[in-house]
Amino acid sequence: MLMVCVLPAAANAVPYVFDSGDFLAESSAWEAWADMLTRHATQFDGLKGCLDDKAACTRRMRSLHVVLSQGTALPREKQIRLVNRYVNRKRYNEDRRKIIRNEEGKLTIPSHWATLVEFLEKGGDCEDFTTAKYLMLRHFGFAAEDMRVVVVYDRSQRAHHAVLAVRFDGETIWVLDTDNRIYRKRRPLGYRYVYAVNELGIWDHDIRLPRRRR
Repeated sequence: MLMVCVLPAAANAVPYVFDSGDFLAESSAWEAWADMLTRHATQFDGLKGCLDDKAACTRRMRSLHVVLSQGTALPREKQIRLVNRYVNRKRYNEDRRKIIRNEEGKLTIPSHWATLVEFLEKGGDCEDFTTAKYLMLRHFGFAAEDMRVVVVYDRSQRAHHAVLAVRFDGETIWVLDTDNRIYRKRRPLGYRYVYAVNELGIWDHDIRLPRRRR
């Protein structure tokens, strides 16, 4: 039986608590996420010429060169705002997942996480928007332990959604959404945190999801 995790009142004063949630496993245990990180490292190494010289960039990569080169000298707060605006302007594509039946007859829905390059070329869903922000801020020097891709349940939409939690200056925490909102004091209204992931691990926020009405 799932238990509902009730956060203390003090925890509601911030948009996300990095010490919350049960640690489940190393991030490598999630094959789809680990595979995305491997592909990203390979693809980003291939972009070194573009990052050094805008003339060497493909059409879709030119804007990335400008953002990463001009954003390097900005303070942390402005880097976060820059990345949030830049990514949110990209094309939204719903991730169409196919249901697969394995040899034992079990149905699974494989998840696909796009790399930064794949996202810029083809767009993506909310998970891909959030991952792109994570990867760009990593390029700016943000530590993996100070960021988490957080999957939430949006009660108003009755659907899952993804946001990025960022901790900087030691204690300041912002939550970046796909509509350019940045939550700085309280958690987004109607969002329930379900799980979180970064390069270091996976966390379960032990949230009971609403049952579907029959």
